[in-house]
Amino acid sequence: MKLEATGKPFIYRWPGGEVRLESGKPIDLPPDRAAKLLARASGRVRQVEPPDPTVIEFASPIAKAIYWERGDTSISGPATPLFLEQVGHDSVLVVEYRGDLISINANTLRSKHQFETQVKLRVVEPVKECR
Repeated sequence: MKLEATGKPFIYRWPGGEVRLESGKPIDLPPDRAAKLLARASGRVRQVEPPDPTVIEFASPIAKAIYWERGDTSISGPATPLFLEQVGHDSVLVVEYRGDLISINANTLRSKHQFETQVKLRVVEPVKECR
């Protein structure tokens, strides 16, 4: 089990060994030793969870074009996925769009119909003050 200090570094000693625990530097301890330390040093030490695994796969060569919503609420596309990523619980598609590789969160995917019927933004002149 991996543990790290939550504040100031300290040394944990037991018969037959010792370790120095520091914040941001996880130490792997046997489960029984880690359980005792967690019970004795409550608040000074925490268990470090392993990071979620990342899985990257090639997209299907016959994948259809995708469309996605950007931060400014416009819908972009089309682009064909090159890679699919699973990062923890999030799904991400990597596409080449206008010469750049970009990552698209699967939550922002939109349909071709939404892309074609979106209201185009237009530039307007600022309102002038009346005198």
